[in-house]
Order: sequence, then structure tokens, then C-alpha cells
Amino acid sequence: MRIISGKHKSRVLKTLEGMNTRPMIDRMKESVFNTIGPYFDSDIVLDLFGGSGALSLEALSRGCSKAYIVEKNHQACQVIKDNISSLKEEENCFLFETDYKIALKNFKEKNMTFDIIFLDPPYRLNIIDEIIEFIQSNNMLNDKGIIVCQYVRGNHQAQDSTYLKIIKNYSYASSEVCIYQKIAN
Repeated sequence: MRIISGKHKSRVLKTLEGMNTRPMIDRMKESVFNTIGPYFDSDIVLDLFGGSGALSLEALSRGCSKAYIVEKNHQACQVIKDNISSLKEEENCFLFETDYKIALKNFKEKNMTFDIIFLDPPYRLNIIDEIIEFIQSNNMLNDKGIIVCQYVRGNHQAQDSTYLKIIKNYSYASSEVCIYQKIAN
């Protein structure tokens, strides 16, 4: 896996061996970033299921200023730390080795908001709707903010709401990606 564009273009990232994480394939990642960016101006990112940190690090490479990465798997956290260090992004990345529910609660208590939120939970978890509801009820997404969801087809019904509109929704093999944008008040 590699960084596709920006200041870290072509830099190779480590991934966790085995099937515990499923990194977004480069083709899919490129489509996502071409839709939401492709470049950013100091946006703040939340990656709720960090894996290797690739999505957050790609966002930083393309101009985001800060990335908050949540990952509860200790081995995956070690990979993320190595990737952050290899890109010298320690000052811009904040890694939390904890469960997503605990992290969301902590971010809410600190009144934190984000411009881009990546939701790529393990496929066995059907939690996209629950997380989006929490983000919405706690106003954690900045105006015109983006939520990128990757999930197994059938685990989430992509639909517009009074809070979010679909920018793009597409399938890759057994997974689906839906990109939402917050509707301005």
C-alpha cells in the first residue's frame, strides 16, 4: 500500500499481516479522494477504525492539518505508529488505542468537530447507522463536512437525510462506499 498523491506521494506504508484489517485498495482510495478533494486546506480528519492509518495519512499528504486515528487492535496501532513515524507526521497525528464508542464519547465531551470522518469498521460490525446518528446528534461534523463509509454490501442503506446528502455511492466486489456531505444550515 502506498500514498497516492500529495507531499508523501509514492511513499510505501506498512499493513498488518493477516485478515484482521482490510486496507482500502488503491483504486478505491483514489476514487474516494478524487471525489472529496482531491486536495485540502487544513481540514481536520477523524479515522474511527484506523487499520494501518492509510486514509488519514493520505489526507495529511493532500493538505489536511490534523488526523485523529482510533484503533483498538494493539498490533494495528504499532503499524500506524510506524507509518506516522516514517512520514514524520507525529505532530499532526493523534492515535487513540481504544474502542470507537469510548473515542466518540471523549471527542464529544471535548466538543471536537471534524471536516472529514472515515468510517471503515470491521465487516462483521453493522454499525454505520449508529455512528452517523451519534455524529449528527452531537454535531461533530463541520459545515459541508464529509463522511466516507466503507461497508459490506447490505450493512447500510445509503440515503439522503435532513443532515446529510449523498455525494457518491459505489460498489467494489462485496464492499460498498458511500460518501456523504453535511447539508449547510
